Amino acid sequence: MAGKPNTTSGGGSNPAAGGSGGSQPGAGGSLTGDPAGGSTSGGVVNPAGGVAAADPIPSALPAESACATQSPGPRVLRRLSAVEFAASIKDLFQDATAPVAAVFNDRRVLGFTVDSSALIVEGLNADQLMTNAEAVASWAVQNHLSQIASCTTLDATCGKQFIKSFGRRAFRTTLADTDPRIDAYNKLFLAETKFSDGVAAVLAAMLQSPYFLYRSELGDTKVTGNTVTLTPFEVANSLSYLLTGSMPDTALLAAADSVAGGSLTLSAMVDQQATRLLSLATSQDAIMNFMSGWLGLDRLYTSVKDDTVFKLSDALRDDMAKETRSFILDTFASSSNGSVANLFTANYTFLNKELATYYGLDTSGLSTSFSKVPLSATARRDGGILAHASILTGYARADISSPTQRGHLVRSRLLCQDVPPPPAGLDTKFQPAVSAMTTRDHYLNEHASPSRAECYGCHRLMDLIGVSFEHYDSFGAYRDTENSIPIDATGTIMQANTTDGDVAVNGLSGPNGLQTYLGGSDDLKQCLVRYWSYYAYGSASWAEDGCTYQAIQKEAASNAYSLKSVLMALIHAPHFTARAQTP
Repeated sequence: MAGKPNTTSGGGSNPAAGGSGGSQPGAGGSLTGDPAGGSTSGGVVNPAGGVAAADPIPSALPAESACATQSPGPRVLRRLSAVEFAASIKDLFQDATAPVAAVFNDRRVLGFTVDSSALIVEGLNADQLMTNAEAVASWAVQNHLSQIASCTTLDATCGKQFIKSFGRRAFRTTLADTDPRIDAYNKLFLAETKFSDGVAAVLAAMLQSPYFLYRSELGDTKVTGNTVTLTPFEVANSLSYLLTGSMPDTALLAAADSVAGGSLTLSAMVDQQATRLLSLATSQDAIMNFMSGWLGLDRLYTSVKDDTVFKLSDALRDDMAKETRSFILDTFASSSNGSVANLFTANYTFLNKELATYYGLDTSGLSTSFSKVPLSATARRDGGILAHASILTGYARADISSPTQRGHLVRSRLLCQDVPPPPAGLDTKFQPAVSAMTTRDHYLNEHASPSRAECYGCHRLMDLIGVSFEHYDSFGAYRDTENSIPIDATGTIMQANTTDGDVAVNGLSGPNGLQTYLGGSDDLKQCLVRYWSYYAYGSASWAEDGCTYQAIQKEAASNAYSLKSVLMALIHAPHFTARAQTP
């Protein structure tokens, strides 16, 4: 096959400026070349607080940067994540069987694999990308040639027609007749002796191009004051990957064309297309991808359990996951119970007969399908998401509960308060109890012992929250006693915040429950905004990022902080459609 792209050193590239692997400062990877040629740094920078490949993984979100000039943030490039890369190739050919190789092994940062500074193309990736692109191109020509190209002749006219059509979808933007990339790809096409080989050569090159691999957020030439507006296609890309996890579909690209042509405003496109995309089934997966990263829901499947205590079957794990998914998506879609607070205070859940039996709840009227079930005041089960077995099982040890893990969840993921990792060289091995006692007493005594003096300062911030979960064992089952000793689920949120100070809690629900406190906590709302912003924007911090968070919080607050309003506020924030103009 003729025309294999070259490999060039550097970090990200600036595809909007015709780059073929030009450097992105601080990224330090490598990228396969694009036949369109040229290279540039483009004035693109890694956002402050980004995580490069060699950096240690942070334990918490960085502090907000104060808002002084209403700056919407810097222009950036974002490589497709491994999940987005695979989904885009499958959607590009509208075939879930596309042979996508595992090219990228993305670094997990703060629960997500979205960090734009960590998503780079490194040396080995270039070879893997080329091998993958050629395999996909060969498969596509064998199985989808008539869909890829409407003409069948090996000439410049057919080549241009095919390249414009496929390039629009692969690069997720309309290619003008004068776009220099068309001639560059046509040379690859015409260098072959067979039509199918010419198509395969172009496909392989396009699938290695920065225009396919990266999402640009660089903007057009429209400058207002110190800001530049993102192109409608850049915004369409951000909208699609946020709400569906994959490339824009035909309707969204058509809407971007309408904005580019002046018949539709950018804000109207955002609202209209967001409403449409959120009605698609794929949006549910995108919502759950964020929720899973925020709450660590995948721990249900990755936490090792002691089968001698209880045999947790795969089917029961799946039911636990289904309960939480159904509950979150119902809350997101609800017009009356859709608030962030409802996640923690709802007096209902979703159960099938098997899971209700596991919880020890009434199974009347239940079947193998999941139904919305009210939780009575006398039920041996609290309401709210923190009483879901998916979370309780994930945040526990193999055989016993873990006040530390559960308290750390609340402290770091729900209140955005950092708990630093233990000092290097510190013995963190948890010693078994020497006599029958509750897990609560075991943890509090162990971590407060004189030999653990270095531990207690941090553990008191976690354990004293985590003991409020103690009515639930390592598998999320409710209990009144442990080792024949009554459960004590009273706890304290030490240094809850500068306003509340220490807050006493008693169990998960009720007037003094942990979830009741969280449901009314402004800190939790702001923490949700921070994590969802990170997931949406791919950066944990940048200069004056506080401007963006304030805009999101203001809009969400005006809509009672419904989950949907938080998501809509993310795409209404200036950062979603504009960037600071660099000199």
